[in-house]
Order: sequence, then C-alpha cells, then structure tokens
Amino acid sequence: MRRELEKKLVHWKENPRRKPLILMGARQVGKTYLLKQFAEKFFSKYIYIDFYKSVEVQQIFKANRDPRRIVQDLEILLKVDISLESDLIIFDEIQYCEEALASLKYFCQDFENAYICAAGSMLGLSLTNDMFPVGKVEFLTLYPMTFFEFLEGIGESKLLNNLLQYKANISEYVHREAFKLLKLYFFAGGLPEVVLSVRDGPRGRTTYEKVRAIQSDLLRGYLNDIAKHSGKIKSLKIESVFKNIPQQLARENTQTSKFIFKDVLDGASKYEQLQGPIEWLIRAGLIYQVTIVNEVKLPLSVYANEKKFKLYLFDVGMLGCMVDLSLQTLLDYDYGSFKGYFAENFVLQELRALRNKDLFSWNRNASEIEFVLDFDGIICPIEVKSGINTKAKSLQVYKSLYSPKRSFLLSGNPPTLGKDLHQLPLYFASMLKDFID
Repeated sequence: MRRELEKKLVHWKENPRRKPLILMGARQVGKTYLLKQFAEKFFSKYIYIDFYKSVEVQQIFKANRDPRRIVQDLEILLKVDISLESDLIIFDEIQYCEEALASLKYFCQDFENAYICAAGSMLGLSLTNDMFPVGKVEFLTLYPMTFFEFLEGIGESKLLNNLLQYKANISEYVHREAFKLLKLYFFAGGLPEVVLSVRDGPRGRTTYEKVRAIQSDLLRGYLNDIAKHSGKIKSLKIESVFKNIPQQLARENTQTSKFIFKDVLDGASKYEQLQGPIEWLIRAGLIYQVTIVNEVKLPLSVYANEKKFKLYLFDVGMLGCMVDLSLQTLLDYDYGSFKGYFAENFVLQELRALRNKDLFSWNRNASEIEFVLDFDGIICPIEVKSGINTKAKSLQVYKSLYSPKRSFLLSGNPPTLGKDLHQLPLYFASMLKDFID
C-alpha cells in the first residue's frame, strides 16, 4: 500500500546533507511497513534491526557509542556486510533502547552520508529524554491512511485518479461513488491492518465483522499501552479522558463547542487537573487538539486560549468502534447529529496528515467555524457539514467580520467554486491547498 510520505523519504535520501531520520507516529499506523517498502524500492540492500525483539542488539549499543565499533559488532551478530555509503539501516522500535537513540548523534557526526532511519512509537519517544540527540536528527510523522490512500489501498485507483484529474469538474456519478466509499472509510478508518482486511475480503458482512474485531483488538492494545507506560493511578485518568472524547464530540452546546473538564473525572473541573493526561495522549498520537481562537490574525497561535480547545480521536474508524456504530448505520448515513462529529473528525485527520501543524477553531457567541488554517499567510475558514444542507450561518458571520480571501464549506454536495467561497465535498479535505488561488 502506497503512502504519500514516501515522497518525503525519497527527498531525505537525495539530500546530501541528510541527518539520521526518525519516523514517528502512533502504534499501528504503518511505520515499519513504510520503511521496509521504501528500502526495497530505493536501495539494493537494507539492514533491519528490531530493538524490541533483540536483547543482543541492545547490548551492542549499551557497550559503546562508537559508530564504527557498533557497525562491526552488528556485522558479526547479523552475519552481513554493512555499507554506510549504500545500505539503508532501519532501527525499529528504537524507543526500547535509549543508547541506540543516543548513538544517532554520533552517526550524524562521523558518517554524514549514512542512510539511517529509525522508527518509534510516540508513546515511547520523549523529546525531554536526556539521551535524545537534539539537533542531530530529522523527523517525519506518519498518520493513519488518508481517504485517498485508502482508495488506492482497496483497489479504487481509477476513481482516485478521476478525482485528482478532474477535481471540481467530476461527474455526478463519480461524486456519488466517492461519497459512498467515504462512508465506508468512516467505518474502517485508516489503520493499515484494517484497510488490508477491507482490501482482501469480499465486500460483505463477514469482512466488516472482521474489521470491527480488528479495531476492538487495536483499541484494547492502546488501552493496555496506557496502563503499561503511565503507572496505575495516572493511567486511570488518561483512560478516562480517552474514552470520554466521543461523548465530548457529541455534546450539543449552542454557545460553544469545547472540552468540558468537569464531565471527565469526579472532582476534576479545571484544565490544570487534566492537563497531564491530555498532553500524554497528544504525545502518544492518540488524540489531536484543536485550540480555539477568538481573533483571526497572524500568527494564529498568539490568539489561542490554551484552556479552550476541542479534542478529536486520531482515527475516525476507532471513533466508530468506540461508540459501536454498525456499518449499515454508517452507510445509511442515519445516525442523527453524531454524523456531524464523524465528518469533523475525518476532516481533522485529513488536514493533520496534509500539514502536520497545529490546527485552530474559531467561535464567537453562537457562531463557530470548525477549522481555521493559515495557508502560507492566507487564513482560510473551513466550515464542515455532514450532509447536503449547506446553510452556513456561522461562515456568514465570520466573513462579515474578517472578509477572508478564500473560504471553504465542506459537505455532502458536489464541488461548486465561487468567487471567494468554494463548496467542496468532504472527501476533498486533503486538497484544499489546490483551491486557494
């Protein structure tokens, strides 16, 4: 399955001043698969090392920090020749060996032309770790598969190519087919193991039951990770925040949509009491935070209130699993106002994978714009509607206040381009930059 991030890996490979690369991301988003696929396509040979599985390898790094000695010892252990000038070395699950993480500094200093990629779960990698090679590594973050990656992954390349080629000029039939598959994506999400089960199985009840079973197993794995890595008392708070997010998304409040602290834990009604668990989940890559701004000026981060924000799950398929929505309900698109929160969570995922930057929301009184983005100095409001009713009162309020050069309304309708307002289907969320000019 092809991932868009491969292009950035190729760019890293071709950069003569490259540093060792750390590929980060939540568990099960496909980091190992991507690096191996990259190695097989662009290198004649690669060396794969899994620090989780091999204590012997860990001992080599614990014994010394000299890259030459490390490579020599690895050659003996693995019984292979290693060329730092031509071979790709993959350090997988590097968070399990702090000494290996620290060694990247010395590989960077002593072997500028080496091809070294490390993969690590956000859960284990900490930028505050004393052994972290600050300034000596590059980073990329892998997210769940986007909708377009999902289409290609399940064999819908012709439809995808049509969307990419014709964009605003797609036919009504293509729109209907794309939106039908978008609802399937709402069910499956973008975790590669789940997408593979959709691709390899017949489109029917048995396959979709398998999808939910895989998602349930993954959910249990994430909850086990919380307990494993955060301590018993803290893990209860973190798990409560994580499980509460679907309820937070579903809250209907005409004044504002923001995270309500008092609804999570008894006795916890302030930001400071839940700040730790929230930040832990963000660092683990399991949730995304969208901070609310009251003014729309550059830079947006200056006008953000750190105590007012919305939280979303990292994968829309996991959202459906947590609230136990059936495939038929999702395909019928008949689950009340909650489908609006699915649409929001989906758009958030697409924008995050597109930009890997902080996202913001705007509200004033009863008006709310789900997302406000800075595209190279152009601030664009993005209102999200799950269906075909496109009455955008909040967007009108926003436009009267700020007169944006470009506004977007994402909905269930086919694309319609206006002078300053572009109405686009939800599945074009990752293509907004193509419609700025």
